[in-house]
Amino acid sequence: MRTRELPVGEPLPQTAGSDVTRLLCTALYARPARVGGPRPWSEALLPQLVKDVLRDPARAVPSYGFDLVPVLLHGVRVRRWRLLRRIAVVAVLGAVVVWAPAAALAWLGVLGFAWTLGSSGASWAMTPLIGFWVFTLVATQKQDDFHELWVRSAQLPVVLASAVTLVYVVDGMLARSARSRVSRDAGARERPPSVGPRARGPVEQIRTRQNATELPYDGAGRFIGAGREARGAAEMRVPLRPGTPERPVVPLRETELLDSIGAALAATGHGESGPGSTEETAPLPGFSVARVLALPAGLWVERSRSGIGTPQTTGGGLGRPERPYLRAQCVSWQGQLVVSLFVYAALQAGELRVTLRPQVLAPLLPLPAPAGPAALEGLRGAAELWLVLWRQLRKTPERDTEPAERGGPLSVRDALSLPEVSDLHQKGDAERHVELMQAAVLNAVEALLARHGFATEAFSDRRTVINSIQVLGDNNAGIQLAGGVTLTQVAQTTPAASTAAPTEGVLMSPGFPRRDPSPEPAGAPGSGISIGGDNTGTAQNAVGRRLTHVTQTGTGQGGVPSDALESLTALLAAFRADIDRHAAQLGDPDALRDQTTVLAGALTDPESDGFRPVLRTAVRSLPALVAGTAVQQTGEAVVTAIRQLLS
Repeated sequence: MRTRELPVGEPLPQTAGSDVTRLLCTALYARPARVGGPRPWSEALLPQLVKDVLRDPARAVPSYGFDLVPVLLHGVRVRRWRLLRRIAVVAVLGAVVVWAPAAALAWLGVLGFAWTLGSSGASWAMTPLIGFWVFTLVATQKQDDFHELWVRSAQLPVVLASAVTLVYVVDGMLARSARSRVSRDAGARERPPSVGPRARGPVEQIRTRQNATELPYDGAGRFIGAGREARGAAEMRVPLRPGTPERPVVPLRETELLDSIGAALAATGHGESGPGSTEETAPLPGFSVARVLALPAGLWVERSRSGIGTPQTTGGGLGRPERPYLRAQCVSWQGQLVVSLFVYAALQAGELRVTLRPQVLAPLLPLPAPAGPAALEGLRGAAELWLVLWRQLRKTPERDTEPAERGGPLSVRDALSLPEVSDLHQKGDAERHVELMQAAVLNAVEALLARHGFATEAFSDRRTVINSIQVLGDNNAGIQLAGGVTLTQVAQTTPAASTAAPTEGVLMSPGFPRRDPSPEPAGAPGSGISIGGDNTGTAQNAVGRRLTHVTQTGTGQGGVPSDALESLTALLAAFRADIDRHAAQLGDPDALRDQTTVLAGALTDPESDGFRPVLRTAVRSLPALVAGTAVQQTGEAVVTAIRQLLS
């Protein structure tokens, strides 16, 4: 059955009934499941996050796969109940003091002395003697019966502990009842908790902003709230050149490029097979695509607090802190798994730039859950209160959770997520969703370039590199072979490191190939080609993709003159030295060094299958890389020598 069309820019559907929303709401009502043990990280962090969001709603990033408003409403109710519980405990304490003022005064003196001793173990041995002296002194001053004072003093801790325990038992029963109502039908039938005027403003502000299209990103290039990077970001820079002289080039605009990508993503998300196909498959779960605006974290918080609207961006946002993206998103596993793909495309200086940034939001951390009857939860809560008093007397307070970064963007969902997806099927779904969305983007861009009359060979090569890396997982390959063409401009960088951007090629982050300066020979084309009996056929299956015009050279080729090899080796060494000498004047010296490394490796084994493909690739790519540079003369000499060797 066809799913309804979801146009680009439509906000995410409401997810108030998602499993994540329900779990977060029920976790707020959890009571300690242990006495004296280490406090679970999520138990301490969730109330603090809710408190920080209510205190400064401008820090809350848009929600991914869940609804933050019910969590805040239940958080306000829990804070109100906690305040009432404290008032009840104080009232009980006051009633006990009125019932036995002299005994209460004596106990207060003993506790004050114990607090003065602090954590000194030797001094605590004197506490019984000091207590006896205090009780005797109070009895003398009040002229009360000594025996009666001691009886009241012995009864006071028991009465106080029983009354406080009763308060905590009632609180545990109320929390258990509220937790059951929220869990039933994912809280759909429960009336949302009411809030006072003080909290109503922040909650309404979050309600209107949690589907906003302005998104913050951190210093590592990660969109805050969208989870961890998946396979790293891929950047493709391709020169726009006419395809054939017979076909005129139609001007291409960025708006048309983004519309085509958005339409392709929507078609993929809704299960449509492609243009001209009548088949429809199951849609991607919880799919949506929208145009968003990426801002640095500091600027995002500043504008969010001031209420200043984001100015309209033009020209792909180049030269401005704001940058437009397309965000494709899949929400599956009842909101536990959120896969987002952020796509940026720009046209500038005669080249097309496409950046793909996939991120995966992992399932929630193990959250606090009921560990017994409500009465038992109340007993644990009361025991925890006395342990807190004991720690205060010994001046050894419980180590609290590290506070979140003050003033920066805040994501409740991201802060409470697992570091990575651990479930086998969840991991497979996340990888598949990323592959499908990336393939839709790359296919749409290539088809649009072809319709406008631009050459698509360079873009097709780079797309094959991305697909080959995803399928084969060859993260250490110095080169990639696709369709008889050796691609060398592939780099791996870490988010904290900065590398020079290549003039043409694929700049990729963790999980993708990296440059390897070691002079290792290139792999043979046959390692990625499935041969169907004809090694020179017009189509070969390379790593799961249909590539045309593939030629595989056998090992029975003619011998290569040794003098030509020596001459080319000498020219290559001179070219490499020239690159090192003028590195500061070159736009991307690493790309040229990669070319020399691959060529040097191929020259060591002229009888290998990859020898001639490597040389042909160098003849194609080197002239464009050295044109107009300080190394043009030596580079062209190398190209001429290679052509003579191939002739």
